[in-house]
Amino acid sequence: MALTIPHFINISALDSLFDKLAGTVGPLALFSIGLQLKFGGWFSELKHISFALLYKLILAPLVVMLIAIVLGLSGTITKITIFEMAMPTLLTAGVVADQYNLNPKLSNLVVGIGILLSFITTGLWWLVLNYSGVV
Repeated sequence: MALTIPHFINISALDSLFDKLAGTVGPLALFSIGLQLKFGGWFSELKHISFALLYKLILAPLVVMLIAIVLGLSGTITKITIFEMAMPTLLTAGVVADQYNLNPKLSNLVVGIGILLSFITTGLWWLVLNYSGVV
């Protein structure tokens, strides 16, 4: 309906309403993740959490940066791409893991701890991207 109605009816008067509704999606999603986080018993999953976060916060952006260097890519788009790779795992991974019962406890811990750790790692990646002169 969202793709066909605008072809027949002018709904541009509702744009401000849709903007307000869209602005609530992020906070609601973070709030729902926050309600699901339970940090108790995370020592039993420490090996899996460490591997997932090492990959997502360090290795993935490093691989993309190395590919950019090998291909001779540079500029703002390249930096943004590498920086986006350094962002933590968020909603989608947690929702999919919960939906298919793929160790939802682990996925929630990876999301929660990843958000906290990413405050440090994204800062480090920002420094690397802006002061290394590599990309």
